[in-house]
Order: sequence, then structure tokens, then C-alpha cells
Amino acid sequence: MYINSTNDPRLQKLANFYNWMCHWEENTGGNNKEFISSKLWFDLQSMCLGFQSLVHYKLRKYPSSVIKPAIVNQDCVENHFCQIRSCNGQNDTPTFLQQQSSQNSIRLGQTTISPKSNASCNSTCIDQRPSIPMKKKTN
Repeated sequence: MYINSTNDPRLQKLANFYNWMCHWEENTGGNNKEFISSKLWFDLQSMCLGFQSLVHYKLRKYPSSVIKPAIVNQDCVENHFCQIRSCNGQNDTPTFLQQQSSQNSIRLGQTTISPKSNASCNSTCIDQRPSIPMKKKTN
């Protein structure tokens, strides 16, 4: 089913899931033995916030358009996260500046198409343009 409104109930379900995960993470203090791995948590945060942002951006810019969630391919998203990790030497906890530099390098020159899910970034992951910082969504 298409999404044609930012008031779609599935977006609220996604927000509820994200908030539940945030609450769980806060209750465990980020302890990997009681919570999911930091890599998986990063990926889930990015997917939840990224999909919500995609919907809000597209429907604000093109009000009469629709988004079909089934065609939003997770493989290219996962490949993007693999490229980010690779740019930071498989670092589980990159700093904001490392993340920003990786994002810019990927946007400005790396392809997100790969025959493998394990893509790599070249050794010149250099910040060439300022990027928009991502904010963690709170309740």
C-alpha cells in the first residue's frame, strides 16, 4: 500500500517502535549483553529516522506524490552503512566528524551499488563539503 500522507498510521507505528527501542536502550545503559549490538542499533536508528525523513521530505516537496514502502530497498541502505563503517576502519563508535567525513565521501564519489553487501571506501575519505547533521529523535 502506498503512503500518501505524513499522517499514515504506519509511520506512527514506526515512530512507536523507534521510541520503544530508545526506551529499551536507555534502560540498559547501552550494555551489549542486555541490548542489541551498537552496529545493529545504529542501523535501526538510521533506517527508522531515514525512512520517516524520506517520507516527510518527498511529501512536503511533492505533495501529490506517493511512496510505496515495498520498493524502498534495504540492500542499498545496508550497503551504505557498510561503506560508512569501512571508511572508519570498521569502527563501532565513530565520532560525528568521522561520520560526517564518511557521508560526504560516499555522497561525492562512492557508488552504493555493489555485488556484495560488504562495500569499501577508498583511503581518501575526506570531508569536501559541509553536511547536515542528524539529530537523535526523542519522545
